[in-house]
Amino acid sequence: MRRRLFAASVAVMCAAMLAGCVSIPSSGAVNAGNSAVVDENPEFDIIAPGPKVDGTPQEIVQGFMDAAVSPGNNYRVARQFLTAAFADEWQADAAATIDVGDREFTAIDDTSMVVEVTPVASLTAGGQYAVTESQAAIPLPYRLEQVDGQWRISEAPPGVVIDEANFASVFRKHALYFFDPEYRYLVPDLRWFAGRDSVQTSIVKALVTGPAEWLDPGVVSAFPDGVRLDPDAVPIDGTVASVDLSGAAFDDLLTVQRMQEQLDESLIGKVRNVSRVTLSLNGLEQDVPDLPGQVVANPRVAQRPVVYDGASFGYLATSGEGVDTIPGLSAEVEELAPTGAALGPDADSAAVRSAAGVSLVLAGEAPVLLDPRADLVVPAMDGAGYVWSVPRGSPDQLVVFAPDGTDLPLDVPWGGSSIAAIEVSRDSTRVIALLGDGARTNFVVASIERDAEGLPIALGAVPLGLDAAAGTPLDVAWLDASNVASLTALPDGTTRLITQEIGGFASDRQGPDGGVLVDGGNSITDVRVLTSAGALNVRSGVGWQVRAPELNIRFTAVQQPN
Repeated sequence: MRRRLFAASVAVMCAAMLAGCVSIPSSGAVNAGNSAVVDENPEFDIIAPGPKVDGTPQEIVQGFMDAAVSPGNNYRVARQFLTAAFADEWQADAAATIDVGDREFTAIDDTSMVVEVTPVASLTAGGQYAVTESQAAIPLPYRLEQVDGQWRISEAPPGVVIDEANFASVFRKHALYFFDPEYRYLVPDLRWFAGRDSVQTSIVKALVTGPAEWLDPGVVSAFPDGVRLDPDAVPIDGTVASVDLSGAAFDDLLTVQRMQEQLDESLIGKVRNVSRVTLSLNGLEQDVPDLPGQVVANPRVAQRPVVYDGASFGYLATSGEGVDTIPGLSAEVEELAPTGAALGPDADSAAVRSAAGVSLVLAGEAPVLLDPRADLVVPAMDGAGYVWSVPRGSPDQLVVFAPDGTDLPLDVPWGGSSIAAIEVSRDSTRVIALLGDGARTNFVVASIERDAEGLPIALGAVPLGLDAAAGTPLDVAWLDASNVASLTALPDGTTRLITQEIGGFASDRQGPDGGVLVDGGNSITDVRVLTSAGALNVRSGVGWQVRAPELNIRFTAVQQPN
């Protein structure tokens, strides 16, 4: 018997008739560093019904699974479907399976049942969202027994199953913040948590545990090994969240300041009504001074795109009617007859692709050929000045070049028959790759491990898979610290632009006809697409508008922060 989970059959009400109850948004950029307490996205509770009197085993299992939409009071409603003993054992927050909503119930015997669900994504215990590689149905076993004449569940898989229609209304996204290895940037690690009354505790526990597995090699945390939240909760008094940590020696002021920074960025303005976080260490409340220097949560690039129109290389003029050249750099790039480029930090260097291969251009110096291999993708450049290069037909042949020409081949954690583009994040901790695999495009992100000198020495062995799509891969771009975009050509000649939140949802829209390259500004609304006809298109409502119509732009160049 097959049934579709309803999205509206549960009783939905605002707890205590909260003023201004609206649905929770499921998309939007993460904006770090805002300490103001805001309530622009009021939350609501979904109240699921309890067990049906004299319900059949299937009705009890169905009701239990439906109750996943009501996480309040540690899934109080869901636990009503369980025996008393199992209600104490069941670990609701162990994991989550997000399914399409079609579930097949099969009775094994009078007390056993298997439910087949079709997953689209999953959550780890730490709230990490991952798209499933396969959507084959998975069997979930349940065992029941009678309690006072009523069927109750005595065994069930840990965690919850929730349909994708309700997921974004029950689970809220929260960015945890870790540091790049040089402590210059705060790097977001997006997680999803349910339970409005305890989300601050979930966030702090996840911070203390550390970054997601895929991100771990590329970032660092100030929280020392062995530290724990004690007591096992983060109370909020008024607008102050109190965090009490123990289990380690906290004798380094800079480490404590960095811990406070991670807590502040992850909680203040992100958890409802939290405007301040107090930190206690081994029972003693700390008066933590501000962290010296500035740590940037969302590095920005120049708002104007960097373009090449066949004659001039530089920033597109504000009027859109010309190109403002970059002193000491543009002339050297132009002499190479470039077919693609990436601009280095502070706009004083560039990695340039030409007929000869990939060259490094430093301001005021002659170009140096780094990679003479054939059919290279447009190179990437990171914030430390390293150049990343790979042949289009050999995705596993990635090589990083130091400014002095030293080359370092890197093992890659991805597969595919071809690679269309790579790009390094603006905090230099992550790299995205757009891969071709038969008739599909694969989109992955991996962390970058560096040595003490900042040299990239490895990519994380576990990449994070992003949204896949049918068609031919064209290009990829970072839009900000949390969002990326890919451009794909479809067999009918149209293009699709997919914007993807790292660790969250993807959305897609039709791109301009003939699109070949995608370029990012400083937000998901700043995306630009270049067509084969040399027209630079920007988003305008539901469509695309040509900017700089008088120029025949050959390519746009990726930028690093200035």
